[in-house]
Amino acid sequence: MKKLCGLALILVLALSFNVSAFAKGDATQAQPLTKEEIVNSNEFLAAVEAAKASFESQKADESKEAKNDDGPIVQAPAPPVSHINVYAVASPYGGQEIYGFNSNPFSTNNDHRGDWIQCITFQIGYDNSHYGKLGGSLMTNNWTEALDLNGDSIIDAWARSWINEGTSEGGQFVGTVRSANSPWNTAEAWINVR
Repeated sequence: MKKLCGLALILVLALSFNVSAFAKGDATQAQPLTKEEIVNSNEFLAAVEAAKASFESQKADESKEAKNDDGPIVQAPAPPVSHINVYAVASPYGGQEIYGFNSNPFSTNNDHRGDWIQCITFQIGYDNSHYGKLGGSLMTNNWTEALDLNGDSIIDAWARSWINEGTSEGGQFVGTVRSANSPWNTAEAWINVR
């Protein structure tokens, strides 16, 4: 019984650490998050490391499948879209909530509203079309960060910031990307912004 209680306490502490680390909710946020604030943060560096691991695992699986095919191996110049998630949400009254690479909650914890709402997406794969919508209205892409996950001088991933300027009470944010390479798929990530 003592071991069970100890294990339960450890799980509770671990869960509270994960929630506070990836759903940081500051009381207010004066301006949208800048590219520099995001890409230089520990949370973003951790997200990039997680993306690298996911990307390398995906590449290893593709290589294994190609070897089993016995046919010619066709290599695209850049990977197709294989992942997108909502990395963060920020607003003047809701502050900022950072979710990381592997987490994409159903809705924000904070009540986001004010003169602007910012949603940041993180994607792996090359696209030829991308956009963000909040409550069905198109948002402005105010900055993009390109990432080379495996050091081969080919861009593999992007972080994109989407801004809704104008008084807003939130709504559902949907980030959509269309792959520029085979299989020319469309991927979406969404979150209900309270």
